[in-house]
Amino acid sequence: MQSELSINRIPESTNNSLRAWSAADELLVSFMEEKNPESVIIYNDAFGYLAAHSAPRTVYFASDLKSQEKAALENFATNKIDADCLHPTSLLKKADKKGKLGLMKIPKSMGLFEMFLSHSAQNMYKTGTLACGFMTRNFTKQILEIAGEYFEEVEQSLSKKKARLLILSQPKNVDKKTFLNTISFNNDEIKQYFGVFSSKHIDYATQFLIENLEPPEQVETVLDLASGNGILAKEVHKQFPDAEYHLVDDSQLAVESSKLNLEGEKIHFYHNNNLEVIASNSIDYIVSNPPFHVEFEIDISLPLRLFRAAEKKLKPEGKFQLVANSHLNYKTHLEKIFKRVKVVYDNDKFVVYSCYKTWDRNQEW
Repeated sequence: MQSELSINRIPESTNNSLRAWSAADELLVSFMEEKNPESVIIYNDAFGYLAAHSAPRTVYFASDLKSQEKAALENFATNKIDADCLHPTSLLKKADKKGKLGLMKIPKSMGLFEMFLSHSAQNMYKTGTLACGFMTRNFTKQILEIAGEYFEEVEQSLSKKKARLLILSQPKNVDKKTFLNTISFNNDEIKQYFGVFSSKHIDYATQFLIENLEPPEQVETVLDLASGNGILAKEVHKQFPDAEYHLVDDSQLAVESSKLNLEGEKIHFYHNNNLEVIASNSIDYIVSNPPFHVEFEIDISLPLRLFRAAEKKLKPEGKFQLVANSHLNYKTHLEKIFKRVKVVYDNDKFVVYSCYKTWDRNQEW
């Protein structure tokens, strides 16, 4: 069954060595087919491999990322699978029905792992089982410790193709947590849900960008691209409180976190992995600390898509400022998209770029 379906990375990656699934996904599907449940709840299915192989059973698709939901639907369509069996499920709400079997690809973020476990424990019968797949190179003792907080029995399978399953059963009745971290920064208390990037402090690259923000003189519209907890928009808002703000992130938990940190009639939030909701040539100032990882993998095609989208949304006189790790060498890529690219600040770890979609003959470089 597993070899009969065509599962693709969506959006397509420029790195042809990256597959849409791993040996851990294959183990999870084999486990599911052996149990043959009527329904299954699935966590962290990057491209719909688990969901497609679970169909036509009822599939509760519990994902934080809009990109995962879109990829699953597209792979369903590619394989002519009826998507009526797929039910997207928010991590911040209970599923419509309790289940007996769950499948999870263990995420890189242990905070997100705990969110998944808590949701699973609340939405599973006492006789239920949650199978968690992982590549052995990514295993840590912390995985076992966190799993033991939510399930009575924690067992490991034998290794196959350098992958294993963690079999969890008998979910515990644990006290309901808020799953919120609070971070003190610039005299503000920033809140964010577990699993949102940089849970203990404001990411150092983001801090470097905040220290070196250079917005245009006139700013009426601002876009925080891959907005996370909304800290960049919040800092710009201090300078331009009357501007209109758009915050976009692939992560639902990030979007819901940013709503806790900013509010106002002119502040808009979007759970999406693209900028289709933003009008072209409409933004004065775009700020971003763009992601470049898909779980444990570096995939530069992700930020490149964001850069191309940002260029289309800028006004002709608009400005795009971003921060990146020095080793990524984004300047070469940015210069293929924007008319002008300037390294504003850099140190041994990070680079802040300013990008423009038009030339300015009066600008000194």
